[in-house]
Amino acid sequence: MSAHVVLLTPPYHAGVIEITGTWPPLNLVYLAGALRNKGIQVEIYDAMSLNHSVAEIQARLAQVRPQVVGITATTASAPAAIATLKAVREVLPTALLVMGGIHATFCWEEILTSSPWVDVIIRWEGEETFPELVQAWQDGRSFRTVRGIAYREQGEPCATEPRPLIEDLDTLAPAWDLLDWDLYRYRITDSRLAIVSGSRGCDQECRFCSQHHFWRKQYRERSPESLVQEILELRDRFGVEMVLFADEYTTKNRERWEKFLDLLLEAQPGVMLTMETRAPDIVRDQDILWKYRAAGFIHVYIGVESANQATLNALQKNIKAEEAETAIRLLNEQGILTECSFLLGHWEETPRSIEETLQQALRYNPDLAHFLFLTPWPYADLWQQVAERVEEWDFSKYDLVHPIMPSRAMSREELREAMVRCFKVFYREKMRQYCQEAEDSFKKRYMQKSMKVLFNNSFLTEFLAGMKK
Repeated sequence: MSAHVVLLTPPYHAGVIEITGTWPPLNLVYLAGALRNKGIQVEIYDAMSLNHSVAEIQARLAQVRPQVVGITATTASAPAAIATLKAVREVLPTALLVMGGIHATFCWEEILTSSPWVDVIIRWEGEETFPELVQAWQDGRSFRTVRGIAYREQGEPCATEPRPLIEDLDTLAPAWDLLDWDLYRYRITDSRLAIVSGSRGCDQECRFCSQHHFWRKQYRERSPESLVQEILELRDRFGVEMVLFADEYTTKNRERWEKFLDLLLEAQPGVMLTMETRAPDIVRDQDILWKYRAAGFIHVYIGVESANQATLNALQKNIKAEEAETAIRLLNEQGILTECSFLLGHWEETPRSIEETLQQALRYNPDLAHFLFLTPWPYADLWQQVAERVEEWDFSKYDLVHPIMPSRAMSREELREAMVRCFKVFYREKMRQYCQEAEDSFKKRYMQKSMKVLFNNSFLTEFLAGMKK
Protein backbone atom coordinates (compact mmCIF):
# COMPACT_ATOMS: atom_id res chain seq x y z
CA MET A 1 0.00 0.00 0.00
CA SER A 2 1.23 3.48 -0.87
CA ALA A 3 2.17 5.85 1.93
CA HIS A 4 -0.26 8.65 2.74
CA VAL A 5 1.48 12.03 2.61
CA VAL A 6 0.15 15.32 3.97
CA LEU A 7 1.85 18.50 2.77
CA LEU A 8 1.45 21.29 5.28
CA THR A 9 1.93 25.06 5.51
CA PRO A 10 3.05 26.43 8.90
CA PRO A 11 0.67 28.64 10.92
CA TYR A 12 2.76 31.77 10.42
CA HIS A 13 1.37 35.28 9.97
CA ALA A 14 3.32 38.53 9.75
CA GLY A 15 0.86 41.03 8.27
CA VAL A 16 3.10 41.67 5.28
CA ILE A 17 2.56 39.90 1.94
CA GLU A 18 -0.62 38.17 3.07
CA ILE A 19 -2.45 41.44 3.72
CA THR A 20 -3.57 41.73 0.10
CA GLY A 21 -4.86 38.21 -0.26
CA THR A 22 -4.75 34.54 0.56
CA TRP A 23 -2.13 32.86 -1.59
CA PRO A 24 -2.17 29.27 -2.84
CA PRO A 25 0.93 27.31 -1.71
CA LEU A 26 2.42 26.84 -5.19
CA ASN A 27 5.39 24.82 -3.97
CA LEU A 28 3.10 22.26 -2.34
CA VAL A 29 0.95 22.09 -5.47
CA TYR A 30 4.02 21.08 -7.47
CA LEU A 31 5.17 18.58 -4.83
CA ALA A 32 1.71 17.03 -4.62
CA GLY A 33 1.61 16.58 -8.37
CA ALA A 34 5.00 14.87 -8.38
CA LEU A 35 4.05 12.54 -5.52
CA ARG A 36 0.74 11.63 -7.11
CA ASN A 37 2.42 10.87 -10.42
CA LYS A 38 4.44 8.20 -8.59
CA GLY A 39 1.30 6.60 -7.19
CA ILE A 40 1.63 8.13 -3.72
CA GLN A 41 -1.54 9.26 -1.93
CA VAL A 42 -1.20 12.95 -1.08
CA GLU A 43 -3.23 15.86 0.22
CA ILE A 44 -2.50 19.54 0.81
CA TYR A 45 -3.34 21.01 4.19
CA ASP A 46 -2.97 24.79 3.97
CA ALA A 47 -3.12 25.53 7.68
CA MET A 48 -1.77 29.04 7.15
CA SER A 49 -4.61 30.08 4.83
CA LEU A 50 -7.16 28.33 7.06
CA ASN A 51 -5.74 30.27 10.01
CA HIS A 52 -5.51 27.05 12.00
CA SER A 53 -3.66 26.87 15.30
CA VAL A 54 -1.08 24.23 16.19
CA ALA A 55 -3.72 22.49 18.30
CA GLU A 56 -6.08 22.36 15.32
CA ILE A 57 -3.28 20.96 13.16
CA GLN A 58 -2.64 18.26 15.75
CA ALA A 59 -6.30 17.33 15.89
CA ARG A 60 -6.66 17.10 12.13
CA LEU A 61 -3.53 15.03 11.60
CA ALA A 62 -4.40 12.75 14.52
CA GLN A 63 -7.66 12.03 12.69
CA VAL A 64 -6.14 11.61 9.21
CA ARG A 65 -3.04 9.73 10.47
CA PRO A 66 -0.70 10.12 7.48
CA GLN A 67 2.54 8.15 7.37
CA VAL A 68 4.52 11.14 6.05
CA VAL A 69 4.13 14.85 6.82
CA GLY A 70 6.00 17.50 4.83
CA ILE A 71 6.25 21.18 5.69
CA THR A 72 7.96 24.06 3.88
CA ALA A 73 9.31 27.31 5.27
CA THR A 74 11.14 30.52 4.60
CA THR A 75 13.50 31.89 7.22
CA ALA A 76 10.73 33.92 8.85
CA SER A 77 8.33 30.97 9.00
CA ALA A 78 10.98 28.38 9.96
CA PRO A 79 10.43 28.66 13.75
CA ALA A 80 6.70 28.08 13.25
CA ALA A 81 7.38 25.17 10.90
CA ILE A 82 9.78 23.49 13.33
CA ALA A 83 7.40 24.00 16.27
CA THR A 84 4.54 22.57 14.20
CA LEU A 85 6.50 19.43 13.39
CA LYS A 86 7.28 19.02 17.09
CA ALA A 87 3.55 19.12 17.81
CA VAL A 88 2.87 16.69 14.97
CA ARG A 89 5.40 14.27 16.46
CA GLU A 90 3.30 14.15 19.65
CA VAL A 91 0.29 12.75 17.77
CA LEU A 92 2.14 10.83 15.04
CA PRO A 93 5.10 9.23 16.84
CA THR A 94 6.08 6.93 13.95
CA ALA A 95 5.48 9.25 10.98
CA LEU A 96 8.30 10.49 8.76
CA LEU A 97 8.52 14.26 9.31
CA VAL A 98 10.11 16.17 6.44
CA MET A 99 11.02 19.84 6.09
CA GLY A 100 11.92 21.76 2.95
CA GLY A 101 12.31 25.29 1.61
CA ILE A 102 15.16 27.72 1.30
CA HIS A 103 15.94 28.04 5.02
CA ALA A 104 16.12 24.30 5.59
CA THR A 105 18.18 23.85 2.42
CA PHE A 106 21.04 25.91 3.81
CA CYS A 107 20.53 25.58 7.59
CA TRP A 108 19.97 21.81 7.59
CA GLU A 109 22.73 21.01 10.05
CA GLU A 110 21.46 23.46 12.66
CA ILE A 111 17.88 22.19 12.32
CA LEU A 112 18.79 18.50 12.52
CA THR A 113 21.01 19.20 15.54
CA SER A 114 18.51 21.27 17.51
CA SER A 115 15.22 19.67 16.44
CA PRO A 116 15.37 15.86 16.84
CA TRP A 117 11.75 15.46 15.73
CA VAL A 118 12.66 16.60 12.19
CA ASP A 119 13.65 13.41 10.37
CA VAL A 120 14.69 14.57 6.90
CA ILE A 121 15.31 17.84 5.09
CA ILE A 122 14.75 18.11 1.36
CA ARG A 123 17.26 20.51 -0.15
CA TRP A 124 16.56 22.59 -3.27
CA GLU A 125 13.82 21.33 -5.59
CA GLY A 126 11.66 18.54 -4.22
CA GLU A 127 9.63 17.22 -7.15
CA GLU A 128 12.05 14.38 -7.87
CA THR A 129 13.54 14.04 -4.39
CA PHE A 130 10.36 13.71 -2.30
CA PRO A 131 8.82 10.75 -4.17
CA GLU A 132 12.18 8.94 -4.11
CA LEU A 133 12.53 9.62 -0.38
CA VAL A 134 9.05 8.26 0.38
CA GLN A 135 9.73 5.13 -1.64
CA ALA A 136 13.08 4.55 0.10
CA TRP A 137 11.42 4.98 3.49
CA GLN A 138 8.64 2.56 2.62
CA ASP A 139 11.13 -0.01 1.33
CA GLY A 140 13.36 0.34 4.38
CA ARG A 141 16.31 1.41 2.25
CA SER A 142 19.10 3.69 3.40
CA PHE A 143 18.56 7.36 2.69
CA ARG A 144 22.17 7.48 1.55
CA THR A 145 21.05 6.75 -2.01
CA VAL A 146 18.58 9.67 -2.16
CA ARG A 147 20.27 12.73 -3.62
CA GLY A 148 19.36 16.20 -2.37
CA ILE A 149 18.49 15.49 1.26
CA ALA A 150 19.91 15.87 4.77
CA TYR A 151 19.19 13.42 7.58
CA ARG A 152 20.88 11.72 10.53
CA GLU A 153 23.16 8.74 10.29
CA GLN A 154 24.13 7.17 13.60
CA GLY A 155 22.69 10.25 15.28
CA GLU A 156 24.81 12.75 13.36
CA PRO A 157 23.47 15.19 10.71
CA CYS A 158 24.71 14.43 7.22
CA ALA A 159 23.80 15.43 3.68
CA THR A 160 23.76 13.51 0.43
CA GLU A 161 25.10 14.89 -2.82
CA PRO A 162 23.01 17.59 -4.54
CA ARG A 163 20.45 16.46 -7.07
CA PRO A 164 20.67 18.11 -10.51
CA LEU A 165 17.94 20.67 -11.09
CA ILE A 166 15.03 19.66 -13.30
CA GLU A 167 15.87 20.38 -16.91
CA ASP A 168 12.40 20.65 -18.46
CA LEU A 169 9.93 22.60 -16.33
CA ASP A 170 7.14 21.81 -18.80
CA THR A 171 7.17 18.21 -17.55
CA LEU A 172 5.95 19.21 -14.09
CA ALA A 173 2.29 18.55 -13.32
CA PRO A 174 0.92 20.77 -10.52
CA ALA A 175 -2.01 19.25 -8.61
CA TRP A 176 -4.33 22.25 -8.76
CA ASP A 177 -7.35 20.05 -8.06
CA LEU A 178 -6.13 19.34 -4.50
CA LEU A 179 -6.66 22.95 -3.41
CA ASP A 180 -9.75 24.34 -1.72
CA TRP A 181 -10.18 27.19 -4.17
CA ASP A 182 -12.68 29.05 -1.99
CA LEU A 183 -9.73 30.01 0.23
CA TYR A 184 -7.77 31.97 -2.34
CA ARG A 185 -8.77 35.51 -3.11
CA TYR A 186 -7.05 38.79 -3.90
CA ARG A 187 -8.68 41.37 -1.67
CA ILE A 188 -7.96 44.41 -3.84
CA THR A 189 -9.99 43.14 -6.80
CA ASP A 190 -12.07 40.56 -4.87
CA SER A 191 -10.95 37.91 -7.36
CA ARG A 192 -10.13 34.22 -7.12
CA LEU A 193 -6.34 34.09 -7.11
CA ALA A 194 -3.78 31.65 -8.46
CA ILE A 195 0.02 31.74 -8.49
CA VAL A 196 1.99 30.37 -11.41
CA SER A 197 5.67 29.86 -12.09
CA GLY A 198 6.95 30.57 -15.59
CA SER A 199 10.62 30.18 -14.74
CA ARG A 200 12.95 29.24 -11.93
CA GLY A 201 16.15 30.97 -10.93
CA CYS A 202 17.88 34.30 -11.30
CA ASP A 203 21.20 35.19 -12.88
CA GLN A 204 21.68 38.29 -10.71
CA GLU A 205 23.87 38.23 -7.60
CA CYS A 206 22.37 40.81 -5.22
CA ARG A 207 24.21 40.54 -1.90
CA PHE A 208 21.07 40.70 0.22
CA CYS A 209 19.26 38.02 -1.79
CA SER A 210 19.72 34.25 -1.76
CA GLN A 211 17.77 33.07 -4.79
CA HIS A 212 20.88 32.74 -6.95
CA HIS A 213 22.33 30.39 -4.33
CA PHE A 214 19.15 28.32 -4.01
CA TRP A 215 18.91 27.90 -7.78
CA ARG A 216 22.70 27.49 -8.07
CA LYS A 217 22.99 30.42 -10.48
CA GLN A 218 20.89 28.57 -13.05
CA TYR A 219 17.91 29.96 -14.91
CA ARG A 220 15.25 27.79 -16.57
CA GLU A 221 12.09 28.77 -18.40
CA ARG A 222 8.82 27.11 -19.26
CA SER A 223 7.62 27.38 -22.82
CA PRO A 224 5.20 30.24 -23.53
CA GLU A 225 2.66 27.70 -24.83
CA SER A 226 2.71 25.70 -21.60
CA LEU A 227 2.30 28.82 -19.50
CA VAL A 228 -0.64 30.18 -21.48
CA GLN A 229 -2.33 26.77 -21.42
CA GLU A 230 -2.01 26.66 -17.64
CA ILE A 231 -3.60 30.10 -17.26
CA LEU A 232 -6.51 29.02 -19.45
CA GLU A 233 -6.95 25.81 -17.46
CA LEU A 234 -6.94 27.71 -14.17
CA ARG A 235 -9.63 30.00 -15.55
CA ASP A 236 -11.80 27.29 -17.05
CA ARG A 237 -11.49 24.52 -14.44
CA PHE A 238 -11.14 26.47 -11.23
CA GLY A 239 -12.68 29.87 -11.90
CA VAL A 240 -9.44 31.80 -11.45
CA GLU A 241 -9.78 35.51 -12.21
CA MET A 242 -6.34 36.78 -11.22
CA VAL A 243 -2.87 35.26 -11.60
CA LEU A 244 0.31 36.26 -9.81
CA PHE A 245 3.67 35.24 -11.26
CA ALA A 246 5.99 33.81 -8.61
CA ASP A 247 9.11 33.99 -10.79
CA GLU A 248 12.28 35.48 -9.38
CA TYR A 249 12.94 36.96 -12.83
CA THR A 250 9.90 36.90 -15.08
CA THR A 251 11.03 38.77 -18.20
CA LYS A 252 14.67 37.80 -18.67
CA ASN A 253 14.39 36.53 -22.25
CA ARG A 254 12.76 39.23 -24.42
CA GLU A 255 12.00 36.91 -27.36
CA ARG A 256 10.36 34.29 -25.19
CA TRP A 257 8.52 36.92 -23.13
CA GLU A 258 7.09 38.69 -26.17
CA LYS A 259 5.94 35.37 -27.60
CA PHE A 260 4.12 34.71 -24.33
CA LEU A 261 2.46 38.13 -24.53
CA ASP A 262 1.44 37.52 -28.14
CA LEU A 263 -0.10 34.15 -27.24
CA LEU A 264 -2.04 35.82 -24.42
CA LEU A 265 -3.29 38.51 -26.79
CA GLU A 266 -4.44 35.78 -29.16
CA ALA A 267 -6.13 33.70 -26.44
CA GLN A 268 -7.67 36.68 -24.62
CA PRO A 269 -8.11 34.82 -21.30
CA GLY A 270 -9.69 37.84 -19.59
CA VAL A 271 -7.61 37.20 -16.47
CA MET A 272 -5.87 39.95 -14.49
CA LEU A 273 -2.11 39.41 -14.17
CA THR A 274 0.54 40.73 -11.82
CA MET A 275 4.27 40.11 -11.54
CA GLU A 276 7.65 41.26 -10.28
CA THR A 277 10.49 42.08 -12.65
CA ARG A 278 13.60 44.20 -13.07
CA ALA A 279 13.62 47.87 -14.04
CA PRO A 280 16.09 47.41 -16.93
CA ASP A 281 13.69 44.97 -18.59
CA ILE A 282 10.85 47.47 -18.46
CA VAL A 283 13.08 50.08 -20.08
CA ARG A 284 14.16 47.49 -22.66
CA ASP A 285 10.52 46.65 -23.41
CA GLN A 286 9.17 50.19 -23.63
CA ASP A 287 8.12 49.61 -27.25
CA ILE A 288 5.95 46.62 -26.26
CA LEU A 289 4.64 47.75 -22.88
CA TRP A 290 1.25 48.22 -24.50
CA LYS A 291 1.23 44.44 -24.93
CA TYR A 292 1.76 44.00 -21.20
CA ARG A 293 -1.41 45.97 -20.45
CA ALA A 294 -3.44 44.55 -23.33
CA ALA A 295 -2.51 40.99 -22.29
CA GLY A 296 -3.86 41.60 -18.79
CA PHE A 297 -0.98 42.88 -16.66
CA ILE A 298 -2.51 45.39 -14.30
CA HIS A 299 0.19 45.53 -11.61
CA VAL A 300 3.99 45.27 -11.78
CA TYR A 301 6.38 45.21 -8.83
CA ILE A 302 9.95 46.44 -9.23
CA GLY A 303 12.67 46.02 -6.63
CA VAL A 304 14.16 49.51 -6.64
CA GLU A 305 15.87 49.07 -3.22
CA SER A 306 17.65 52.43 -3.36
CA ALA A 307 17.78 55.59 -5.40
CA ASN A 308 21.43 56.02 -4.43
CA GLN A 309 23.81 54.52 -6.99
CA ALA A 310 26.58 53.91 -4.45
CA THR A 311 24.17 51.87 -2.30
CA LEU A 312 22.96 49.91 -5.34
CA ASN A 313 26.55 49.13 -6.25
CA ALA A 314 27.36 48.00 -2.71
CA LEU A 315 24.36 45.64 -2.81
CA GLN A 316 25.42 44.38 -6.27
CA LYS A 317 21.96 45.26 -7.52
CA ASN A 318 23.19 45.65 -11.11
CA ILE A 319 20.84 48.44 -12.12
CA LYS A 320 21.23 52.15 -12.61
CA ALA A 321 19.20 54.39 -10.34
CA GLU A 322 17.73 56.29 -13.27
CA GLU A 323 16.46 53.02 -14.81
CA ALA A 324 14.10 52.49 -11.90
CA GLU A 325 12.66 55.98 -12.19
CA THR A 326 12.24 55.55 -15.95
CA ALA A 327 10.62 52.12 -15.57
CA ILE A 328 8.05 53.43 -13.10
CA ARG A 329 7.21 56.34 -15.40
CA LEU A 330 6.81 54.04 -18.42
CA LEU A 331 4.50 51.67 -16.55
CA ASN A 332 2.45 54.55 -15.18
CA GLU A 333 2.00 55.87 -18.71
CA GLN A 334 0.47 52.52 -19.71
CA GLY A 335 -2.01 52.62 -16.84
CA ILE A 336 -0.26 49.74 -15.05
CA LEU A 337 -0.15 49.88 -11.24
CA THR A 338 3.42 50.34 -10.08
CA GLU A 339 4.78 48.98 -6.84
CA CYS A 340 8.33 49.09 -5.57
CA SER A 341 10.45 48.63 -2.47
CA PHE A 342 13.15 50.71 -0.84
CA LEU A 343 15.62 49.12 1.59
CA LEU A 344 16.44 50.91 4.83
CA GLY A 345 18.94 50.10 7.54
CA HIS A 346 22.31 49.62 5.87
CA TRP A 347 25.35 50.34 8.05
CA GLU A 348 25.79 53.93 6.91
CA GLU A 349 22.08 54.79 7.30
CA THR A 350 21.30 58.11 8.98
CA PRO A 351 18.12 60.13 9.47
CA ARG A 352 19.26 62.30 6.57
CA SER A 353 19.79 59.35 4.21
CA ILE A 354 16.36 57.96 5.08
CA GLU A 355 14.80 61.35 4.37
CA GLU A 356 16.58 61.38 1.01
CA THR A 357 15.18 57.91 0.25
CA LEU A 358 11.68 59.10 1.12
CA GLN A 359 11.98 62.16 -1.09
CA GLN A 360 13.27 60.03 -3.95
CA ALA A 361 10.33 57.65 -3.51
CA LEU A 362 7.95 60.60 -3.76
CA ARG A 363 9.76 61.81 -6.87
CA TYR A 364 9.69 58.38 -8.53
CA ASN A 365 5.94 58.39 -7.81
CA PRO A 366 5.06 54.67 -7.82
CA ASP A 367 1.49 53.90 -6.87
CA LEU A 368 2.59 51.70 -3.99
CA ALA A 369 5.88 51.83 -2.11
CA HIS A 370 7.28 49.68 0.67
CA PHE A 371 10.01 50.80 3.00
CA LEU A 372 11.64 47.58 4.18
CA PHE A 373 14.64 46.70 6.26
CA LEU A 374 17.80 45.23 4.86
CA THR A 375 17.55 41.72 6.27
CA PRO A 376 20.61 39.44 6.28
CA TRP A 377 19.46 35.89 5.60
CA PRO A 378 21.95 33.56 7.31
CA TYR A 379 22.84 32.01 3.95
CA ALA A 380 23.07 35.17 1.82
CA ASP A 381 26.35 36.82 0.83
CA LEU A 382 25.49 39.80 3.02
CA TRP A 383 25.51 37.68 6.18
CA GLN A 384 29.29 37.34 6.39
CA GLN A 385 29.63 41.10 6.15
CA VAL A 386 27.12 42.05 8.85
CA ALA A 387 26.75 39.03 11.17
CA GLU A 388 28.67 40.67 14.00
CA ARG A 389 26.20 43.57 14.00
CA VAL A 390 23.07 41.42 14.16
CA GLU A 391 21.04 42.03 17.33
CA GLU A 392 17.86 40.10 16.52
CA TRP A 393 18.25 36.31 16.44
CA ASP A 394 14.58 35.37 16.39
CA PHE A 395 14.17 34.24 12.79
CA SER A 396 10.41 34.86 12.91
CA LYS A 397 11.33 38.57 12.85
CA TYR A 398 13.27 38.19 9.58
CA ASP A 399 10.23 39.42 7.65
CA LEU A 400 11.66 42.70 6.27
CA VAL A 401 9.55 44.84 8.62
CA HIS A 402 11.52 44.26 11.83
CA PRO A 403 14.99 45.83 12.02
CA ILE A 404 17.54 43.08 12.57
CA MET A 405 20.57 45.28 13.19
CA PRO A 406 21.29 48.94 13.95
CA SER A 407 23.10 51.25 11.61
CA ARG A 408 26.21 53.17 12.60
CA ALA A 409 24.11 56.20 13.55
CA MET A 410 20.69 54.78 14.48
CA SER A 411 19.36 52.20 16.91
CA ARG A 412 16.88 49.59 15.74
CA GLU A 413 14.06 51.47 17.43
CA GLU A 414 15.03 54.68 15.67
CA LEU A 415 15.12 52.82 12.36
CA ARG A 416 11.66 51.42 13.05
CA GLU A 417 10.26 54.89 13.80
CA ALA A 418 11.83 56.25 10.63
CA MET A 419 10.31 53.45 8.55
CA VAL A 420 6.84 54.15 9.90
CA ARG A 421 7.27 57.85 9.12
CA CYS A 422 8.21 56.99 5.53
CA PHE A 423 5.00 55.02 5.12
CA LYS A 424 2.93 57.81 6.68
CA VAL A 425 4.36 60.58 4.53
CA PHE A 426 4.27 58.56 1.30
CA TYR A 427 0.68 57.38 1.66
CA ARG A 428 -0.57 60.74 2.87
CA GLU A 429 0.65 62.10 -0.46
CA LYS A 430 -0.99 59.19 -2.33
CA MET A 431 -4.29 59.86 -0.59
CA ARG A 432 -4.07 63.49 -1.60
CA GLN A 433 -3.34 62.57 -5.24
CA TYR A 434 -6.18 60.13 -5.60
CA CYS A 435 -8.70 62.25 -3.70
CA GLN A 436 -8.04 65.07 -6.15
CA GLU A 437 -8.39 62.83 -9.21
CA ALA A 438 -11.80 63.43 -10.73
CA GLU A 439 -11.94 60.40 -13.00
CA ASP A 440 -13.39 57.24 -11.44
CA SER A 441 -10.74 55.04 -13.06
CA PHE A 442 -9.77 51.42 -12.43
CA LYS A 443 -6.45 52.62 -11.07
CA LYS A 444 -8.11 55.02 -8.64
CA ARG A 445 -10.45 52.31 -7.31
CA TYR A 446 -7.56 49.85 -7.04
CA MET A 447 -5.50 52.34 -5.07
CA GLN A 448 -8.36 53.21 -2.75
CA LYS A 449 -8.84 49.53 -1.90
CA SER A 450 -5.09 49.02 -1.55
CA MET A 451 -4.76 51.80 0.98
CA LYS A 452 -7.81 50.56 2.89
CA VAL A 453 -6.17 47.14 3.21
CA LEU A 454 -2.88 48.74 4.27
CA PHE A 455 -4.58 50.83 6.95
CA ASN A 456 -6.82 48.06 8.30
CA ASN A 457 -5.04 44.72 7.88
CA SER A 458 -1.27 45.15 7.86
CA PHE A 459 1.59 45.27 10.34
CA LEU A 460 1.28 49.07 10.00
CA THR A 461 -2.33 49.30 11.16
CA GLU A 462 -1.54 50.58 14.65
CA PHE A 463 0.96 53.13 13.31
CA LEU A 464 -1.29 54.47 10.54
CA ALA A 465 -4.35 54.88 12.72
CA GLY A 466 -5.99 58.21 12.01
CA MET A 467 -4.72 58.68 8.44
CA LYS A 468 -7.87 57.12 6.93
CA LYS A 469 -10.17 59.49 8.78
